[in-house]
Amino acid sequence: MDTQKSATKQPMNYDHLPIEQSFAGIYFSPILTASILGIILAWLITRVLNMLRLVRFIWHPPLFFLALSVICTGFVGTFIIPL
Repeated sequence: MDTQKSATKQPMNYDHLPIEQSFAGIYFSPILTASILGIILAWLITRVLNMLRLVRFIWHPPLFFLALSVICTGFVGTFIIPL
C-alpha cells in the first residue's frame, strides 16, 4: 500500500494582502495613502484646537502634532483603509 499523500496543489489565496492604489499608472502602497490622510486629519484637528485656543494647554505643539499624526494614521489605516 502506498501511504503517500496526494500532491495536489491548491491555488494561493491572496485575499489578506492589501490592495495597492493606482494613480496615473503609478502604484502606491496603502500605508502611503493612510499616512497622507492621517496627516490631513491631524492638521484639521490641530486647526480646530487652535481656533478653540486649547493649544495653550499643550506643552510642545510640534511633538503633539507628530503624535497626533501617528494616531490618526493608525486610525485611518485600521478603519478606513484596511492595510
